[in-house]
Amino acid sequence: MIVKVCGVRTAAIAECAVDAGADWVGVVLEPRSPRHAGDAEVEAVWRALAGRADLVGVMVEPPAERCRALTRRHRLDAVQLHGRVDPTVVGDVDVTVIRGVNPAGPGDAFITEWWPDGLLLLDSPPRTGRALPGGTGVSIDLETAAEVAAHRLIILAGGLTPDTVAAAIERVRPYGVDASSGLESSPGVKDPGRVRDFVVAAREAFATVEACRKLAAHAAGPQGGRR
Repeated sequence: MIVKVCGVRTAAIAECAVDAGADWVGVVLEPRSPRHAGDAEVEAVWRALAGRADLVGVMVEPPAERCRALTRRHRLDAVQLHGRVDPTVVGDVDVTVIRGVNPAGPGDAFITEWWPDGLLLLDSPPRTGRALPGGTGVSIDLETAAEVAAHRLIILAGGLTPDTVAAAIERVRPYGVDASSGLESSPGVKDPGRVRDFVVAAREAFATVEACRKLAAHAAGPQGGRR
């Protein structure tokens, strides 16, 4: 199960996230975002990770050439793409592509023009038409997320905090979770304690869900396993 801390701009926060057990660290490459990381900041984060976690570049509607260029420049392990994105971009980069979507209901995620076995990141819809399509800080409807998660791999985002992530994992059963604004002391400024608490809480919740799954499978026995 994946735990991602996004909107990271400093080596200290990157180290905090990884030391707590984060799998992915996200850097926002969209200049309009208050969490935008410049070249020097991304380099510092990359060096702090030292291969212990994957570096994910977050972009909004990037042209294919820009996506390729930023992937190479920052040595990204994955890209997370929001807004209107051509599905052919998957063949334009040599790393994992995560598609960020903002479903108002489960049908919105199912009809997204994206490859069916690809990884979706579910975030809440922007509050206004001019707002960026990611990092809203608003909680997504968990019933919608759970319905989508029952059919495909998702990363759950949208207003998650150290206090809410465990309940969200228990309800939705996502492949992973992602938090950014819920870990900040002010826009764009991560709080080390909240980062650490989020990662630890998510890890513990995923472990509990997995233990319950194994217990249920054992209780069902071979007959239940064949159904």
